[in-house]
Amino acid sequence: MSWWHQPKVNRVIMIMIYSDFLVISASGFLSPIYAVFVTRQVVGATLATVGFVTTMFYVVKSALQFPISSYADSVKGENDDFKLMVIGTFIVSVVPLIYYFFVHEVWEMFAAETLNGIGYAMIIPTWLAIYTRHIDRHRESWEWMLHSNAVGLGFAVTATVGGVLAERFGFGVIFLLTSAFSFVGAGMLLLIKHDMHGADHRDGFSDGFVIAAEKEKLP
Repeated sequence: MSWWHQPKVNRVIMIMIYSDFLVISASGFLSPIYAVFVTRQVVGATLATVGFVTTMFYVVKSALQFPISSYADSVKGENDDFKLMVIGTFIVSVVPLIYYFFVHEVWEMFAAETLNGIGYAMIIPTWLAIYTRHIDRHRESWEWMLHSNAVGLGFAVTATVGGVLAERFGFGVIFLLTSAFSFVGAGMLLLIKHDMHGADHRDGFSDGFVIAAEKEKLP
């Protein structure tokens, strides 16, 4: 089959791509202005503070992914993965509002990024697990490429837009836009709630492949 005539992508994968497009694109709004916001608006913060806060985020996210992944794998079915993914996405959506309304001192930044790390620790392993299970057989490269291009191009556009808007309207509008995009992305995930496999379905990577095979009558 020619690369320009790819078959239709299944519903779960498409919605997850749209959702991640919005959530990752939202973070693009902040990418050009975050360090400037911190050094101008947070009392006592410097560029070094930005580095420490970034480290805090990744340490929290990485550390918590171990127990969260272990728990998600230990529970049969996908409902637990789905709940963790959705809750984590809503947590991440709240963080820009925390910056907008509450962050004025350094310790408040660390608290916000700790919460952000918790949210992403819930999202990343569960999102990857669900996406992998539902991906269409023999279209793995294509569907991972769709996701990569969607979030990459979305981030590229919003990074430019974020810089322009911050210059013209200030930091506040950026945090509000980031939160709004993320909340819409989180809400979209609810559309696939009833597509999640229950505990009575077979486990592992083959679930999505088996469904695709049955639809296409593959051996």
